[in-house]
Amino acid sequence: MTEQELGILIREAWTALSPHYEPAIECIIDESGLEGRLWGVLLAVLTFEPDLTTPAHFLVRIPYTAADLYLGRLNSAVQAGYLEEVEPGKFKLSVNGRLELNGFIRDARDAMSSANPLSLTESERLTSLLGKLVQSCLDTDPPPDTWSVRHSFKLMPPMDPPMPYIEQGFSCLSAYRDDAHLAAWKQSGLSATALETLTIIWRGDAYSLNTLIKKLDYRGHSLRVYADALDVLRERDYISGDDDKLVINPAGRYFRDRVESDTDGYFFAPWSYLSDSEKVELGDLLVNLRDGLKTIAPNS
Repeated sequence: MTEQELGILIREAWTALSPHYEPAIECIIDESGLEGRLWGVLLAVLTFEPDLTTPAHFLVRIPYTAADLYLGRLNSAVQAGYLEEVEPGKFKLSVNGRLELNGFIRDARDAMSSANPLSLTESERLTSLLGKLVQSCLDTDPPPDTWSVRHSFKLMPPMDPPMPYIEQGFSCLSAYRDDAHLAAWKQSGLSATALETLTIIWRGDAYSLNTLIKKLDYRGHSLRVYADALDVLRERDYISGDDDKLVINPAGRYFRDRVESDTDGYFFAPWSYLSDSEKVELGDLLVNLRDGLKTIAPNS
Protein backbone atom coordinates (compact mmCIF):
# COMPACT_ATOMS: atom_id res chain seq x y z
CA MET A 1 0.00 0.00 0.00
CA THR A 2 1.71 3.18 -1.19
CA GLU A 3 1.28 6.54 0.46
CA GLN A 4 -0.34 7.89 -2.72
CA GLU A 5 -2.88 5.05 -2.63
CA LEU A 6 -3.62 5.82 1.01
CA GLY A 7 -4.17 9.46 0.12
CA ILE A 8 -6.73 8.44 -2.49
CA LEU A 9 -8.50 6.14 -0.01
CA ILE A 10 -8.71 8.95 2.54
CA ARG A 11 -10.37 11.23 -0.01
CA GLU A 12 -12.78 8.47 -1.02
CA ALA A 13 -13.72 7.65 2.58
CA TRP A 14 -14.19 11.34 3.39
CA THR A 15 -16.41 11.73 0.31
CA ALA A 16 -18.46 8.69 1.34
CA LEU A 17 -18.99 10.17 4.81
CA SER A 18 -20.23 13.56 3.58
CA PRO A 19 -23.81 12.51 2.66
CA HIS A 20 -24.33 11.29 6.21
CA TYR A 21 -23.80 14.65 7.90
CA GLU A 22 -24.59 17.15 5.15
CA PRO A 23 -28.38 16.97 5.75
CA ALA A 24 -27.85 18.01 9.39
CA ILE A 25 -25.69 20.91 8.26
CA GLU A 26 -28.14 21.96 5.54
CA CYS A 27 -30.96 22.01 8.09
CA ILE A 28 -29.05 24.42 10.33
CA ILE A 29 -28.07 26.59 7.36
CA ASP A 30 -31.67 26.81 6.17
CA GLU A 31 -32.95 27.72 9.63
CA SER A 32 -30.24 30.30 10.22
CA GLY A 33 -30.74 32.22 7.00
CA LEU A 34 -26.94 32.57 6.86
CA GLU A 35 -25.25 31.80 3.55
CA GLY A 36 -23.70 28.35 3.61
CA ARG A 37 -20.12 29.46 2.98
CA LEU A 38 -20.31 31.83 5.95
CA TRP A 39 -20.48 28.85 8.29
CA GLY A 40 -17.01 27.97 7.05
CA VAL A 41 -15.97 31.52 7.92
CA LEU A 42 -17.33 31.06 11.45
CA LEU A 43 -15.44 27.79 11.87
CA ALA A 44 -12.25 29.52 10.75
CA VAL A 45 -12.83 32.37 13.23
CA LEU A 46 -13.10 29.75 15.98
CA THR A 47 -9.75 28.22 15.01
CA PHE A 48 -8.01 31.61 14.96
CA GLU A 49 -8.85 32.26 18.61
CA PRO A 50 -7.54 33.77 20.83
CA ASP A 51 -6.52 36.11 18.00
CA LEU A 52 -9.09 38.47 16.57
CA THR A 53 -9.83 37.51 12.97
CA THR A 54 -8.81 39.69 10.02
CA PRO A 55 -8.91 39.02 6.26
CA ALA A 56 -5.16 38.40 6.50
CA HIS A 57 -5.81 35.23 8.51
CA PHE A 58 -7.72 33.72 5.59
CA LEU A 59 -5.07 34.80 3.09
CA VAL A 60 -2.42 32.64 4.79
CA ARG A 61 -4.04 29.35 3.72
CA ILE A 62 -5.96 30.56 0.65
CA PRO A 63 -4.05 33.53 -0.79
CA TYR A 64 -5.78 33.25 -4.16
CA THR A 65 -8.93 35.11 -3.07
CA ALA A 66 -9.23 38.90 -2.84
CA ALA A 67 -8.93 40.30 0.69
CA ASP A 68 -12.01 42.47 0.09
CA LEU A 69 -14.06 39.35 -0.52
CA TYR A 70 -13.04 37.92 2.85
CA LEU A 71 -13.83 41.26 4.49
CA GLY A 72 -17.25 41.27 2.88
CA ARG A 73 -18.01 37.81 4.26
CA LEU A 74 -16.91 38.84 7.73
CA ASN A 75 -19.14 41.93 7.55
CA SER A 76 -22.07 39.80 6.40
CA ALA A 77 -21.66 37.60 9.47
CA VAL A 78 -21.61 40.76 11.62
CA GLN A 79 -24.86 41.97 10.07
CA ALA A 80 -26.44 38.57 10.77
CA GLY A 81 -25.38 38.78 14.42
CA TYR A 82 -22.85 35.94 14.37
CA LEU A 83 -19.70 38.09 14.63
CA GLU A 84 -18.72 41.33 16.33
CA GLU A 85 -16.29 43.87 14.87
CA VAL A 86 -14.14 44.65 17.90
CA GLU A 87 -11.85 47.06 16.03
CA PRO A 88 -11.91 48.19 12.40
CA GLY A 89 -11.23 45.05 10.36
CA LYS A 90 -10.91 42.79 13.42
CA PHE A 91 -13.64 40.34 14.35
CA LYS A 92 -14.67 37.78 16.96
CA LEU A 93 -17.62 35.47 17.52
CA SER A 94 -20.65 37.04 19.16
CA VAL A 95 -22.31 35.27 22.08
CA ASN A 96 -25.10 34.11 19.79
CA GLY A 97 -22.63 33.19 17.04
CA ARG A 98 -20.66 30.95 19.38
CA LEU A 99 -23.85 29.31 20.62
CA GLU A 100 -25.11 28.64 17.10
CA LEU A 101 -21.70 27.45 15.91
CA ASN A 102 -21.44 24.98 18.78
CA GLY A 103 -24.84 23.62 17.76
CA PHE A 104 -23.70 23.37 14.15
CA ILE A 105 -20.65 21.34 15.15
CA ARG A 106 -22.61 19.17 17.58
CA ASP A 107 -25.36 18.26 15.11
CA ALA A 108 -22.86 17.48 12.34
CA ARG A 109 -20.81 15.25 14.63
CA ASP A 110 -23.89 13.49 16.01
CA ALA A 111 -24.81 12.61 12.43
CA MET A 112 -21.29 11.32 11.77
CA SER A 113 -21.41 9.14 14.88
CA SER A 114 -24.66 7.49 13.85
CA ALA A 115 -23.17 6.53 10.48
CA ASN A 116 -20.16 4.54 11.70
CA PRO A 117 -20.05 1.15 9.88
CA LEU A 118 -16.90 -0.04 11.64
CA SER A 119 -16.65 -2.31 14.66
CA LEU A 120 -15.41 -0.83 17.93
CA THR A 121 -12.00 -2.45 17.43
CA GLU A 122 -11.71 -1.13 13.88
CA SER A 123 -12.84 2.34 14.92
CA GLU A 124 -10.33 2.54 17.75
CA ARG A 125 -7.51 1.38 15.50
CA LEU A 126 -8.37 3.84 12.73
CA THR A 127 -8.50 6.76 15.18
CA SER A 128 -5.14 5.68 16.57
CA LEU A 129 -3.44 5.48 13.17
CA LEU A 130 -4.94 8.76 11.95
CA GLY A 131 -3.99 10.45 15.20
CA LYS A 132 -0.41 9.25 14.82
CA LEU A 133 -0.28 10.50 11.24
CA VAL A 134 -1.71 13.93 12.08
CA GLN A 135 0.67 14.31 15.00
CA SER A 136 3.63 13.45 12.79
CA CYS A 137 2.53 16.25 10.43
CA LEU A 138 2.42 18.65 13.37
CA ASP A 139 5.86 17.54 14.58
CA THR A 140 7.67 17.57 11.22
CA ASP A 141 10.19 20.39 10.85
CA PRO A 142 9.47 22.92 8.08
CA PRO A 143 9.12 23.14 5.24
CA PRO A 144 6.22 23.26 5.16
CA ASP A 145 5.08 25.63 7.85
CA THR A 146 2.26 23.94 9.80
CA TRP A 147 -0.04 26.98 9.99
CA SER A 148 -3.09 25.39 8.37
CA VAL A 149 -2.87 22.00 10.08
CA ARG A 150 -2.28 23.60 13.48
CA HIS A 151 -5.47 25.62 13.16
CA SER A 152 -7.46 22.65 11.86
CA PHE A 153 -6.19 20.58 14.78
CA LYS A 154 -7.87 23.02 17.19
CA LEU A 155 -11.20 21.48 16.12
CA MET A 156 -10.06 17.91 16.87
CA PRO A 157 -12.65 16.29 19.17
CA PRO A 158 -12.06 13.43 21.65
CA MET A 159 -11.42 9.99 20.17
CA ASP A 160 -14.75 8.75 21.48
CA PRO A 161 -17.05 8.73 19.57
CA PRO A 162 -14.65 7.83 16.78
CA MET A 163 -16.28 9.13 13.58
CA PRO A 164 -16.03 12.86 14.39
CA TYR A 165 -12.37 12.32 15.29
CA ILE A 166 -11.79 10.42 12.05
CA GLU A 167 -13.49 13.14 9.99
CA GLN A 168 -11.47 15.91 11.62
CA GLY A 169 -8.34 13.82 11.09
CA PHE A 170 -9.13 13.83 7.37
CA SER A 171 -9.61 17.60 7.56
CA CYS A 172 -6.25 18.04 9.30
CA LEU A 173 -4.49 16.06 6.58
CA SER A 174 -6.18 18.20 3.94
CA ALA A 175 -4.95 21.29 5.76
CA TYR A 176 -1.42 19.91 5.85
CA ARG A 177 -1.55 19.33 2.12
CA ASP A 178 -2.45 23.01 1.72
CA ASP A 179 0.61 23.83 3.84
CA ALA A 180 2.71 21.58 1.61
CA HIS A 181 1.38 23.20 -1.56
CA LEU A 182 2.15 26.69 -0.29
CA ALA A 183 5.70 25.65 0.55
CA ALA A 184 6.14 24.16 -2.92
CA TRP A 185 5.67 27.45 -4.79
CA LYS A 186 6.00 30.44 -2.46
CA GLN A 187 9.77 30.68 -2.78
CA SER A 188 9.38 31.12 -6.55
CA GLY A 189 8.37 34.74 -6.12
CA LEU A 190 5.17 34.27 -8.10
CA SER A 191 2.05 35.91 -6.72
CA ALA A 192 -0.84 33.66 -5.71
CA THR A 193 -2.92 34.88 -8.65
CA ALA A 194 -0.08 34.20 -11.10
CA LEU A 195 0.37 30.70 -9.71
CA GLU A 196 -3.34 29.94 -9.94
CA THR A 197 -3.49 31.40 -13.44
CA LEU A 198 -0.67 29.10 -14.51
CA THR A 199 -2.39 26.15 -12.82
CA ILE A 200 -5.63 26.71 -14.73
CA ILE A 201 -3.74 26.81 -18.05
CA TRP A 202 -1.57 23.83 -17.02
CA ARG A 203 -4.71 21.79 -16.34
CA GLY A 204 -6.20 22.75 -19.68
CA ASP A 205 -9.19 24.42 -18.03
CA ALA A 206 -8.74 27.77 -19.82
CA TYR A 207 -7.05 28.93 -23.00
CA SER A 208 -7.93 32.63 -22.99
CA LEU A 209 -8.15 35.53 -20.58
CA ASN A 210 -11.95 35.62 -20.88
CA THR A 211 -12.38 31.94 -19.99
CA LEU A 212 -9.85 32.36 -17.20
CA ILE A 213 -11.85 35.24 -15.71
CA LYS A 214 -15.05 33.19 -15.85
CA LYS A 215 -13.31 30.24 -14.22
CA LEU A 216 -11.91 32.35 -11.37
CA ASP A 217 -14.71 34.87 -10.96
CA TYR A 218 -15.42 33.54 -7.45
CA ARG A 219 -11.99 34.76 -6.28
CA GLY A 220 -13.17 38.38 -6.42
CA HIS A 221 -10.31 39.81 -8.50
CA SER A 222 -10.63 42.19 -11.44
CA LEU A 223 -9.69 41.39 -15.03
CA ARG A 224 -6.64 43.64 -14.61
CA VAL A 225 -5.23 41.40 -11.88
CA TYR A 226 -5.25 38.36 -14.16
CA ALA A 227 -4.01 40.34 -17.15
CA ASP A 228 -1.03 41.38 -15.04
CA ALA A 229 -0.54 37.77 -13.97
CA LEU A 230 -0.39 36.69 -17.61
CA ASP A 231 2.23 39.37 -18.28
CA VAL A 232 4.38 38.02 -15.44
CA LEU A 233 4.04 34.45 -16.73
CA ARG A 234 5.05 35.57 -20.23
CA GLU A 235 8.09 37.36 -18.82
CA ARG A 236 9.18 34.10 -17.22
CA ASP A 237 8.53 32.23 -20.48
CA TYR A 238 5.98 30.04 -18.67
CA ILE A 239 3.26 30.84 -21.22
CA SER A 240 2.98 32.40 -24.65
CA GLY A 241 0.27 33.56 -27.01
CA ASP A 242 -2.21 36.40 -27.07
CA ASP A 243 -4.95 36.78 -24.46
CA ASP A 244 -7.40 34.91 -26.69
CA LYS A 245 -5.07 31.94 -27.29
CA LEU A 246 -2.88 31.10 -24.30
CA VAL A 247 -0.34 28.29 -24.50
CA ILE A 248 1.75 26.81 -21.72
CA ASN A 249 5.46 26.60 -22.58
CA PRO A 250 7.85 23.77 -21.62
CA ALA A 251 9.34 25.97 -18.87
CA GLY A 252 5.90 26.64 -17.44
CA ARG A 253 4.91 22.99 -17.56
CA TYR A 254 8.18 21.96 -15.92
CA PHE A 255 7.72 24.54 -13.16
CA ARG A 256 4.09 23.54 -12.46
CA ASP A 257 4.93 19.84 -12.57
CA ARG A 258 7.71 20.53 -10.07
CA VAL A 259 5.28 22.36 -7.77
CA GLU A 260 3.07 19.27 -7.78
CA SER A 261 5.92 16.85 -7.11
CA ASP A 262 7.32 19.07 -4.34
CA THR A 263 3.85 19.29 -2.80
CA ASP A 264 3.69 15.49 -2.69
CA GLY A 265 7.21 15.33 -1.27
CA TYR A 266 6.38 17.68 1.59
CA PHE A 267 2.96 16.16 2.20
CA PHE A 268 4.04 12.55 2.36
CA ALA A 269 7.26 13.07 4.35
CA PRO A 270 5.55 12.63 7.77
CA TRP A 271 3.95 9.38 6.59
CA SER A 272 7.30 7.67 7.10
CA TYR A 273 6.38 7.51 10.80
CA LEU A 274 3.93 4.77 9.89
CA SER A 275 5.48 1.34 9.41
CA ASP A 276 4.75 -0.68 6.28
CA SER A 277 2.41 -2.94 8.24
CA GLU A 278 0.59 0.09 9.68
CA LYS A 279 0.11 1.48 6.17
CA VAL A 280 -1.42 -1.80 5.04
CA GLU A 281 -3.65 -1.82 8.11
CA LEU A 282 -4.68 1.80 7.53
CA GLY A 283 -5.53 1.00 3.92
CA ASP A 284 -7.73 -1.95 4.91
CA LEU A 285 -9.57 0.15 7.50
CA LEU A 286 -10.16 2.97 5.02
CA VAL A 287 -11.56 0.52 2.46
CA ASN A 288 -13.91 -0.92 5.12
CA LEU A 289 -14.99 2.59 6.11
CA ARG A 290 -15.53 3.75 2.53
CA ASP A 291 -17.43 0.65 1.46
CA GLY A 292 -19.39 0.42 4.71
CA LEU A 293 -20.57 4.02 4.48
CA LYS A 294 -21.93 3.36 1.01
CA THR A 295 -24.21 0.63 2.38
CA ILE A 296 -25.79 2.91 5.00
CA ALA A 297 -28.69 5.09 3.89
CA PRO A 298 -27.98 8.75 4.73
CA ASN A 299 -30.34 10.44 7.17
CA SER A 300 -32.67 12.85 5.45
